[in-house]
Amino acid sequence: MNEQVSMTVLVVDDDAHIRSSIGKFLIARGHTVIEAANGERGVEVVESQAVDIVITDVKMPGMDGFDVLRRVRSVAPEIEVIVITGVKESENAFRALREGAFDFFSKPFKVEDLNAAIQRTVRYQALRKETDRMQARLDLFVVQERERSGLNAIIGESEAVVKMKAQILQVAVTDNTTVLIVGETGTGKELIARAVHCESDRASGPFVPVNCSAIPANLFESAFLGHTKGAFTDAKADQKGHFELAHEGTLFLDEIGDMPLEMQARLLRTLEDRCIRPVGSSDEIPVNVRVVAATNRSLTAAVEEGAFREDLYYRLNVFTIQVPPLRERPGDVLFLARHFLADYARDLRKPLMGFSREAEDLLQRQVFPGNVRMLKNTVERAAILCGDGEIDAENLGFGLVESSSITEISSMPAESVVDQMVQSLSEEQMNWTAIEKALIQEALRRTGGNQAHAAELLGISRMVLRNRMKRCGLL
Repeated sequence: MNEQVSMTVLVVDDDAHIRSSIGKFLIARGHTVIEAANGERGVEVVESQAVDIVITDVKMPGMDGFDVLRRVRSVAPEIEVIVITGVKESENAFRALREGAFDFFSKPFKVEDLNAAIQRTVRYQALRKETDRMQARLDLFVVQERERSGLNAIIGESEAVVKMKAQILQVAVTDNTTVLIVGETGTGKELIARAVHCESDRASGPFVPVNCSAIPANLFESAFLGHTKGAFTDAKADQKGHFELAHEGTLFLDEIGDMPLEMQARLLRTLEDRCIRPVGSSDEIPVNVRVVAATNRSLTAAVEEGAFREDLYYRLNVFTIQVPPLRERPGDVLFLARHFLADYARDLRKPLMGFSREAEDLLQRQVFPGNVRMLKNTVERAAILCGDGEIDAENLGFGLVESSSITEISSMPAESVVDQMVQSLSEEQMNWTAIEKALIQEALRRTGGNQAHAAELLGISRMVLRNRMKRCGLL
């Protein structure tokens, strides 16, 4: 730092000659100097005036330099203290540093050295202010993220939602407890995972979401553990894996039930060891990560079928949060729809005033096999189609199926739509390939050919749907 920064310096010493010498030198370099002939007066100045730096002698009658140091650190910890000791008082010098002094000098000393110490103090204070400013911004970000992705982001007043929020708060206060989120497609499992993260002490750390079904088995180690440059053909630079990226934060493993068995074994080992070894490296790196996993499948059934490791299931299933499907919280439909509409009105800059009575009645009669995500998409489409004012029933009509058209779907289990499709097949069609093809065709018909919506209707991911469409000759 070449530019001289003006500071207010308090010089505390019972020797008037030393106070005067230091004062004249510092004033000549643009600093403001306040003198105090004893420790008591020095403390009075600190308590009544703005001071940047205190320079104090140790040996003074009455309140000595250590008393001054402790008092300054107590009432104004942002003020840095430089202590002056005798030539044979090395023990006092080290004591001063232990008690929080920024620097020390032994008599006799050169005033040029003192000025250099002050400049170091200036640089340190500037760095600390910048650090405080960045911390304040981080704290603000955490608060804003908690508003956006914490409990406040979970919309609903039903008993099921209230219970779920209580569970989130219960597990959020723990630091390392693994959480398993179970729920149908479209229920908002990632939203729950983010809430667990935002309500925890890890909120200022990273939240790293990973779709387990989208990672090929041959890339698992590189994706999760990272790799070094040259570890394999395309490794052109060091790359951190998901675990290292999530250090001090939360790693969200979505669709954990679709992970191949070989990958499950590798994941289990990493969870147990809490250490990673990047591909191509011989060094182990400890990672501090909370793991939150989510699935729309029954993992217990997958364990019985041999499709999911039992030891990994128990490792993940420490604390389970069951996300209720929308049919189990019908009272939240309008609550959610109005919330989504307010968001889209703002984003689209449209004066949308709500839903007409007919539109509200239609929403309440609907079946949403795609759950909250499907409702949100429905409201978004209606907001785009609508001009100004209220959303009417015509804006909502496309793609919706009234509950009366399916036998009490709201009271059926998750597989109700699939079951109904199966029951509609003839005996000649009752083989698995034909059943699968017929189900996909019916789902596509109901959703106007929209693959994403068809996947939601069937309770599978879009990637799985496309794979099955290829197998059935539909793609």
